[in-house]
Amino acid sequence: MHHDFIMRQIQLISLSLGQMIGKAPFVQEISDPYRNEASNELYQLLMNLLADGRINEAENLLFDAVEKGEIEEDDAFNLAFDFYLKVNGYNDEYLELCNFSRAEADMGWADITKLCGVM
Repeated sequence: MHHDFIMRQIQLISLSLGQMIGKAPFVQEISDPYRNEASNELYQLLMNLLADGRINEAENLLFDAVEKGEIEEDDAFNLAFDFYLKVNGYNDEYLELCNFSRAEADMGWADITKLCGVM
């Protein structure tokens, strides 16, 4: 579990550095199974919504699940990390096309980490 957390942090730092220097870093798709079926189902639903360009709807669903405690605490953080890692991989034009912005993603990440008790 600790190794997964470190790998996710490395990927997030890689994304941030890539954005600062204007390069798109290589991002490995995270496909680790979560602790329970509810988390796995939510992950699949979020990824399907993202694939359809329904980022706002996916983000709302993520927040609802975390706020209602529908998924385990560790899974909540990991799901949020996977979600925002994927969203941050999109270019600004695609985000705009989906009526979403990088600022919304940054705010969402900050809010969800507080909900998960990380920050």
